Amino acid sequence: MSEERFQALEEKLAFIEMANVEMGDEIFRQQKQIEVLTKGHQMLLQRIETLQDTAGQDNEDDNERPPHY
Repeated sequence: MSEERFQALEEKLAFIEMANVEMGDEIFRQQKQIEVLTKGHQMLLQRIETLQDTAGQDNEDDNERPPHY
């Protein structure tokens, strides 16, 4: 194997290793972002459920006959 070919393979390997590290870092960052977004989504769902429960109670009160009937 010629020295030039060997050097070209080493350069390619170094590039692949660097790209692998960068992808690992990006995956880690994205996973953290997914966790934050998932937590926020769950909080919003709970808030909506609470608001729906509150709205349901208000509707029940509105449907009752007033005391003068």
